[in-house]
Amino acid sequence: RHSMGRSKARQAAAPPPAQPPLPPPPRIGGHNDDYATFDSLEELWAHQEAHSAEFYAANAAWWEDGGYGGANDDEAMIGDSGSAADLEHSMRVLRGALERFPTLKTRRAMDLGAGVGRVTKHVLLKSFDSVHLTEGSESLSKHSRKYLGHKRAQRCTFAHESMQDIVPSPGAYSVVWIQWVLQYLVDRDVVAVLAACAASLEDHGILIVKENRPSWSSKESRFEFDTPGGPNRRYDITRPDAHHAFLFAQAGLVPLAAVDHFEETSTYLLARAGGALAAASAQVPGGGAPRHPHQQQQQQATKQRR
Repeated sequence: RHSMGRSKARQAAAPPPAQPPLPPPPRIGGHNDDYATFDSLEELWAHQEAHSAEFYAANAAWWEDGGYGGANDDEAMIGDSGSAADLEHSMRVLRGALERFPTLKTRRAMDLGAGVGRVTKHVLLKSFDSVHLTEGSESLSKHSRKYLGHKRAQRCTFAHESMQDIVPSPGAYSVVWIQWVLQYLVDRDVVAVLAACAASLEDHGILIVKENRPSWSSKESRFEFDTPGGPNRRYDITRPDAHHAFLFAQAGLVPLAAVDHFEETSTYLLARAGGALAAASAQVPGGGAPRHPHQQQQQQATKQRR
């Protein structure tokens, strides 16, 4: 008895296993719309830190001034007529995730940076009982009720709040959908927002992130970004897969599938490190390393958002 008691005491006093160290920043450089070059992420971070207030003010004004414009609400959100193809791809992604992870519930989802609710209307509400839409533009948030229609809007809740200030309820959502939003945030805030969204997931919940890829031929080692002083009048950064992967790791997220490349976008399925689904990350080919498409992708100016 005494021996067993001492053994249990020693076990109880044992320190928790050490967590693996976070990876160092990858070797990634890039340029802005004035062709100023940045040789490392550290240089980018210093630039973002010095100009983040200017970037966010310009972006808020740009969206309130009409953003991309366009002939209809969908074009106003993404900047061109490619909404239907994008939504079809997003439906395939979501259905594939629900099939692959049967423990995923379909009770409630969050659409982060929802705009007028394009993804909510055409993708999320087709699978989830309800959706919470968060949006930084007050005019877009108000218009989302009309865009969704009365019946769909009754299944939704709405919040007008800046993306970098979001504090979602812990454990509230099965899926958090983030599309064409991180590109408007500086890296520091990307990590904070992703960590907050990860905390808002149910135990078996996932994040689905869909963002643009760089248009350079050397996609995997270069970022590119617009500035308020440039022709697009806003801050908007396009990150390669390795850049995103680093930010995901900093936020405590692990990949659940290889990267899905569709036209000019990369889509990532992510879960909390140490969470119920995190074990699936070990089954990703290459330990979750990005999968590169065999076909040549379109190389065009990236402008889509929601």
